[in-house]
Amino acid sequence: MGYGTVTIYPDYAELTVDVAFTRPRLKDAVAEVQQVVDEVLPLARRYAPGPNNVRISSTSSNKEFDYVRGKQVFTGFNSTQSVTIKLDNLNQLSPFLEELLATRISRIKDLSYGHSRADSLRREANVLALVDASKTADKMCAALGVRRGAVLEVGDAHSSQSSRDGWQSSTADVELYSKGFGGRGFKMTPELLRFNSVCRLTCVLE
Repeated sequence: MGYGTVTIYPDYAELTVDVAFTRPRLKDAVAEVQQVVDEVLPLARRYAPGPNNVRISSTSSNKEFDYVRGKQVFTGFNSTQSVTIKLDNLNQLSPFLEELLATRISRIKDLSYGHSRADSLRREANVLALVDASKTADKMCAALGVRRGAVLEVGDAHSSQSSRDGWQSSTADVELYSKGFGGRGFKMTPELLRFNSVCRLTCVLE
């Protein structure tokens, strides 16, 4: 077995913003959602100007109910729409969130960090794992007094992207109540990304 790791700082952040309102009339809920989304979009495109950096979901609507004294009571029509934003400049994240919180958004969720060269970094980790597996095989052969012959099989036993100790998941689930923070919260400072690979090497002994 051989192990390879490549560690690097992320170079982009991605987050999803929810806008949701419940009103007695469906058209009022939809109109209010659209009004806030129309405020969020130009802001998002200013901080994330790439052609595919801002994605908008379709609007979803449904009835909402609450339980009052054990009975289900209709409370209104809910309308929700989401906007997903990818920021290629992490220095812009803090001012962007500051302006975003000045709008009437309902929730910030799924704040995560990544790297634009993730595929090549994974391949680099795979190569390091292969080199390490070859060295391990040579040491084992030397201990047995034999030589390592032709390689029969190379297997990628495990490959992942993580942040420090676990799977890369710097996620947020922040609900906003009158601009107060609820939910799990999130870290503004991204952690190092770690691309891990494990290689299994099968070879002939001579």
